[in-house]
Amino acid sequence: MKKILKVAIVGMGQAGLRHLSAFSKLKNVQIEGVADPDKKILKDINTDYGFNTYPSYSKLLDLDLDVLVIATPHRFLFQIGIDAADAGVDILIEKPIALNSKDALKLVNYCDTKKVKMGVSFVHRYRKEVLKTKEWISSNNLGKLLLTQTTLIFPQRNPLPKWLNSPKDSGGGIIMYGAIHSIDMLCWLIGDVCVSVTAKCGSNSSKDKVENYASCIFQFSKGTCSTMAVSTNIAVTKGHTWKTNLIFQNGMITLFIKKYAKYISFEKEIHYNSPAGEDINYNFTDQASDYVDHIIKDLNPSISGIDAVNSMKIVDAIYESSETCSMVNIKY
Repeated sequence: MKKILKVAIVGMGQAGLRHLSAFSKLKNVQIEGVADPDKKILKDINTDYGFNTYPSYSKLLDLDLDVLVIATPHRFLFQIGIDAADAGVDILIEKPIALNSKDALKLVNYCDTKKVKMGVSFVHRYRKEVLKTKEWISSNNLGKLLLTQTTLIFPQRNPLPKWLNSPKDSGGGIIMYGAIHSIDMLCWLIGDVCVSVTAKCGSNSSKDKVENYASCIFQFSKGTCSTMAVSTNIAVTKGHTWKTNLIFQNGMITLFIKKYAKYISFEKEIHYNSPAGEDINYNFTDQASDYVDHIIKDLNPSISGIDAVNSMKIVDAIYESSETCSMVNIKY
């Protein structure tokens, strides 16, 4: 059993920098290098951290790595995952792991064939208010889950990063880069799979080539009906609203990401406040620590590739439903 993991990171955008900060805090990790095509970013990282930097991820795979963290624009995630698997390197990969569920499943199966462990960065599962909500749901004290309702409003990004505003590079807009987190989290929280989707996506800006709003209805296998409204192109310049109400037979739970979780039953009411004053990226650090612990113990990561495939099946169904103006059934 290895005590120190040799880790490298490809992609030094917003997510990649958070992964770098998280993994560099762990005592059982040695950062072997980072890769990004942006020379200025690499110069800044070398100055701030002193890590070796490379213009291409292929240079990282020439190193004797245990783990490659993949945090590039969406279009490159799939192929880098394939190349890492060919090199026999375990991966922690950002979502979406591919631009569609078919390719996502190909990547998962390829890693299995190569006996490479894949973890997926659905990092919001590690937020403390989310974990508290999971604990309450798992207690089964509120009876059958009937309905859920999610509102997800992101600050306006004007303009969107060039790659994110390109369907070829991103695969989509607010659904692909934002709502997919909410989709994964909901499926995990309630322990169920979505079997049908009805949705409408669109853009109310001539500048946005990908969707910036959507309304969705999800039907789950155990009977729960869920709705989700998501938008980014509104007059919000900072902060965000990510709130989910879960309605049970005997009460309800309200989850407000980064703020609180509230439990209400006939007998009691519990209000859990999200930790104040903590590192804003503590969930990245907790995810990295959990992932490393599993790899060192030769265990499969907590968040699997199949979790990512199932979320992408829902994303695919959202886009198909919006295009066809019809309900789309999902097969697993």
